[in-house]
Amino acid sequence: MQVAEGGLRRFPTATRLRSVVQYVRRAAAHKRLTQLKQVLEERKDERAYRELISLYLDLAHRDQALELAQRYVKEFPDAADAHVQLGEVYLARYFTEFFARDAWAAIENLNRAAELNADTMRAHVLLGVLYFAIGAPRYCGNELGEVLRIDPSNPRIAEFRERVLESAEANGEEDVEYLLDYAEDNQEIPNDPGLFPGGKRFSLERKGGQLSPKLFAAAAAGIGKRLRIDQLAAVGTGGRPLAVAGENKESFVRLAVRLDAASRRAGRHMNFGSMQRFMVEGRFGRIVLVPAGNCAVAARAPRSVSTDRIAEGLETVVTASRAEPDQEEE
Repeated sequence: MQVAEGGLRRFPTATRLRSVVQYVRRAAAHKRLTQLKQVLEERKDERAYRELISLYLDLAHRDQALELAQRYVKEFPDAADAHVQLGEVYLARYFTEFFARDAWAAIENLNRAAELNADTMRAHVLLGVLYFAIGAPRYCGNELGEVLRIDPSNPRIAEFRERVLESAEANGEEDVEYLLDYAEDNQEIPNDPGLFPGGKRFSLERKGGQLSPKLFAAAAAGIGKRLRIDQLAAVGTGGRPLAVAGENKESFVRLAVRLDAASRRAGRHMNFGSMQRFMVEGRFGRIVLVPAGNCAVAARAPRSVSTDRIAEGLETVVTASRAEPDQEEE
């Protein structure tokens, strides 16, 4: 890590060095995950809950984060931080799929946190992010007003609040239910949450960084050889192919697009959001598809390779394939 970070200081556009740093950070996070899980098996520890939930969100493991945050609230029902964590997890889920029910769950938990402790600034910040993103400037301005009540010497928030309130219509009404339903039906929101102070992580949740086909092919070659994966493909929002590697590329990327669409339809129909993984097995071997931020990635491997190993390999490929939005290919 020290060598790679030193190299990035000298060569900030070196995509391979950046991939090394991302890979090592991810490996370190997984090691810390194991340690924190052990702590929570031994005792109830609020700090361990908060750190583990944050790590799950950083790794885009939203289902695990949700399960743990719900457990945190159950064990500490009167802790404002517990409801803030659960609200943040629901908010992260919302900015991935735009399901209105996730937004309502976030609103409920963040308001509950504010009821338990009126000075819970994070709750008001997160509510402000949501209201700004869906286009409810008055609601957003009210939450920012609460932030300034708690921290009156915050010029960045004060300036942003003024701009937000200027955009509000003089006599216009803000129907949050309508705005959330519209966003879900059209799969879009009017404002990028990354423009909100403290909302950058949710912008990255939606966009995930550009997936570089060149880096994808390089990462796929290494992981594919180790796990005997024959074909890999990444699919973006709307079924747009992003990258593909291995044999019969055109036919496999078409198959990946269909699998991604099927998993999303199943998630909506069964009312549980996005799937953690989607697997099909037959004489052709095993095909596994996993969500990864703003895309889904699929791979075909022999049935002798476990689903867990394939899924972990796919997550590693995507992490190593991310390029910064303003970063040009070497």
